[in-house]
Amino acid sequence: MDKQITITELDFARLSKLTLSEKKLQAIEVRNLPFLTEEINRAAKVESKAIASDYVTMNSKVEVLDPDTKRVMTFQLVYPEEANLKNGKISVLSPMGSALLGYKAGDTISFNVPKGIKKMEIKSILYQPESQGEYTV
Repeated sequence: MDKQITITELDFARLSKLTLSEKKLQAIEVRNLPFLTEEINRAAKVESKAIASDYVTMNSKVEVLDPDTKRVMTFQLVYPEEANLKNGKISVLSPMGSALLGYKAGDTISFNVPKGIKKMEIKSILYQPESQGEYTV
C-alpha cells in the first residue's frame, strides 16, 4: 500500500474540479489524470490552517534530490496553466507533480518516466503558502 498523503481541503476541491475538465490539457496531462484522481481521493484532507509546514501543497516550492545523479533541483508545484519548466514551475498534472502533492520533506516519491519508474527524495519545503498564512493562493 502507498504511504498516506495529506492535502488541504481547498487543494482537494480545486484539483477535483480540474480532474473533471479534461479539455485544453496536453496528452501527457490527460494520461496522468487517473493517477492524480486516485492520489487526491486517497489523501487525508485537512483544513489549510491545519496542514503541517513540511507537506507539499499547491504552489509549494520544493527542493528534490535525484538519487541517481545526486543532483538537487528546485520546483514549484503549480496548476497546468502556470507550468513553465524553464522557470522551475511544474504542473500538478505532470507525473512528478502528481507524485509530489501531499508528501512531506524526507519522503521519497516515485513516478513514471519513459524509461520506467523514477524516484526522487523531497529534501525540503522552501515555501508553502499555508505556512505563510496564504490560504487561497
